[in-house]
Amino acid sequence: MARLLLCITVSEVKMARNKILMATSVLLITLNSYAGESGMSSAYSFGGACASQGVWTQTALANTQELRRITLQLRDDPSCKALGASVQSAVASLEDQVKMISDTPQRASRLSQLPNEISALRNFLISSPDMKGQVLQLMMNRSIESATLGAQVQQDATSMASGMTDFNTRLQRGANTGLQLTNQVIDSIPLLEECLTDSSSTAFGNYIAAAVKVVSSFASSGEGGSGSNLATTISKITGVMRNGKYASVLKKLNQQEFTASMACLMEVTTESYCHNRDGMSLFQKGMEDVRVRSEDNNKVTPSNPFAGYYVLNTHVPNVTKWLQKIQIGVDPKLPTDAEFQNKILQEVTEFYKGVKVLLGDYNTAVITIKSMPTLLAKQNAVLKLIGQIESSMNGGSRFGESKTNFFTMSRTPITIPFDLIGMPTPDQVLGKTFPKLAYDEWLQANMTSLPMFQDPVVLAETIGNNMKQIVQEANISAIEYFNKWYIVDKSALVNESMIDINYTVKDSLTAINQYLEHFKERSAKYDGDASILPAVVDTQVRIKKILDAYQRVENQGRLLAQKQDLSHMTPEQIDAMSANYEALVNTVYAEFNVMLSRSGFLANRMVNFVYQDYILLVKNKVNFTEYQQELFVSSGMAAFDKMLQTYNGNPAQIQNDLNMGLRINLGNIEALEALLKNSVISAVADLKQVENGKPDGFFSRYGRILQDMVDDKEVSPAHNIFSVLPKSLYYWFKNSDRYAAIGSTSGPQSEFDDARYIRSQMCIQGLAFVNQTGLQNLCQDAVLKSPIPGADVEKYNVSYAKELHRNLNAAEVSKQMQVSLNRSSRICAFRDFNRRNMVLFMTLGKTK
Repeated sequence: MARLLLCITVSEVKMARNKILMATSVLLITLNSYAGESGMSSAYSFGGACASQGVWTQTALANTQELRRITLQLRDDPSCKALGASVQSAVASLEDQVKMISDTPQRASRLSQLPNEISALRNFLISSPDMKGQVLQLMMNRSIESATLGAQVQQDATSMASGMTDFNTRLQRGANTGLQLTNQVIDSIPLLEECLTDSSSTAFGNYIAAAVKVVSSFASSGEGGSGSNLATTISKITGVMRNGKYASVLKKLNQQEFTASMACLMEVTTESYCHNRDGMSLFQKGMEDVRVRSEDNNKVTPSNPFAGYYVLNTHVPNVTKWLQKIQIGVDPKLPTDAEFQNKILQEVTEFYKGVKVLLGDYNTAVITIKSMPTLLAKQNAVLKLIGQIESSMNGGSRFGESKTNFFTMSRTPITIPFDLIGMPTPDQVLGKTFPKLAYDEWLQANMTSLPMFQDPVVLAETIGNNMKQIVQEANISAIEYFNKWYIVDKSALVNESMIDINYTVKDSLTAINQYLEHFKERSAKYDGDASILPAVVDTQVRIKKILDAYQRVENQGRLLAQKQDLSHMTPEQIDAMSANYEALVNTVYAEFNVMLSRSGFLANRMVNFVYQDYILLVKNKVNFTEYQQELFVSSGMAAFDKMLQTYNGNPAQIQNDLNMGLRINLGNIEALEALLKNSVISAVADLKQVENGKPDGFFSRYGRILQDMVDDKEVSPAHNIFSVLPKSLYYWFKNSDRYAAIGSTSGPQSEFDDARYIRSQMCIQGLAFVNQTGLQNLCQDAVLKSPIPGADVEKYNVSYAKELHRNLNAAEVSKQMQVSLNRSSRICAFRDFNRRNMVLFMTLGKTK
């Protein structure tokens, strides 16, 4: 009994599962239908964006997508489908009736099984009373099912079976159904007249198919299905007749997208390898530069075009790292140390924030003064400006809550207003004569008689210049204050800058100064942009001051080394030692503007200098190979940035990364060859037919197959055509996507030889494939020509035949290296063609 119950339960589970599968199938069919009918894209559009396919190509592909959408819209026109839809609706209704009759034996069989199941459940209930609830529920379900099936079987038997077994009744039903079908056809004719893309033969085919199905369903015996199959066949034939032209249109559109996508995919894949190859070339050149510099004791040589990036990548970071330590100071050891350092840092920070606000207020006031209509109004505005500046410098709120006033460390508070004006402080303001007056009272009383107040605009500019001078003096005071209290052990910072196994900070500053000197010489020699030279000289002056401060520390050290007994040093000598360390740190702060620019002052300047030097060298082709010249001109500053990135880390790891990238890119190209080579050959062959103006015949196609078999060593060159026929059929079957259908090409190319150019492009791109079988015969004459006219432009073209054997006879390299160079040059042939022509275009009309 338990087994019987289990079987019944499993049966229910299967029924539920089938319902779920059916619902899932319907959902998938619906989704696929929607995706297919959208028509906005196809499986052959996958190329993405690539440099050689710009706005014109993308516009053409967009038009292709629109044509596909229109084609699908015409194919699915409701008016053209009206007859078929109405006929199919009628036939479906008839098939439901037939199916009902065919299902009657199944219902009867099921009805006969139910009493046995109910009896088995009743016996199981007696033996297992603990499952009474579940068993009674199943018995009730089976009783309901038995009653339902009994009613259906009785109705089917009485209403339809007798009629279907009577020949006269079947004829009558067939005639009536035929009339109903004809009426539906007549109702659909007005809609069919609106269809412009279908013929009447297609509609008549649909009607014949439906009529055959009616006759087969109601006039034949229930044993054979030939009539129904015949109707289905007729319906399918008419469907093929209707959809055939749409399929050919869609195939043509797919072919356009597929060709563009293949070309784009090959371009992107090979471009990745070529970029990787450029990176490895730059890396090896950089490593060679390191070797040469080591042999020259790390001197910056003016003839080395890569000296600038070495300085920027090695020496500038060395100095910047030390400047960051100066900026941050020593780590606090106790919480009280941290609080004290934060207090010092906050006071200095508030000072610089206040200076920014002060400069902003001044510039706003000057604009206001210039817009005043009268002289008196301008004089009063200048007087107000003096008051604002004086209030800020003498401890106003704009400089925060700091109690340290850096302005009054170098200036007397009472003289600041007159220092701004540029005149001596009057005795009445100083209190030397009576009555004593405040500065603003004195200025108001004497303003009209003072010469400088007769031109308030010029006076405002004078106030601005004097204000900046006072701010500069206050900045020096802030630096000294910060260094005195924030950086306690200045000797440790200075000594740290002199300790390094490769380059000390002093070595790096010397190398930077040396490089800037060579840069000035090159700029003069090659007539570079002179506007950058003042900044170069200013940087050298700043570096020279710091190097002089280093020299004073070293000189003092040498004097101390000569002393036999250091215990008798005077307090002045001890103070002098500390003063030299402090002077060096203060000089670095002042010259590299550490308080405002932090550690980036020198780095920002050097980036501009080195970039300018790099551009100067590239433009004048100074010590660059042709490959490097093309790379740097075409890539611009990106190539230089890539060189800097190359050295940002462990050279061994960088080399591993570059080699792994090369290996992966080569593997991608080989995978692309396995995936698309035959399709590329087919596209090239199709383009060659368009170029020749006529399609290839059977013997021409067969000749290609035989030649490809010879290239693949499938047959010998001295083969007999008839003897290799079976093998050629197998070869064609294996590579059927390589050989387009005969007569598939139509229409000539444009007057601009577009087919010839695209064929040449795809041939040059196809050089990336290892096996050239199939391509070589089609591409032997392919030449991708430069669009730039000129007498010597021939070297900017690229020939398939020449590139195929490039570097195979290179001198002074091994056979293996010749093959490797040949492979790389073939992969990058299309990229190098584009790059050479871009370099040519960018340098047109330039004498250097």
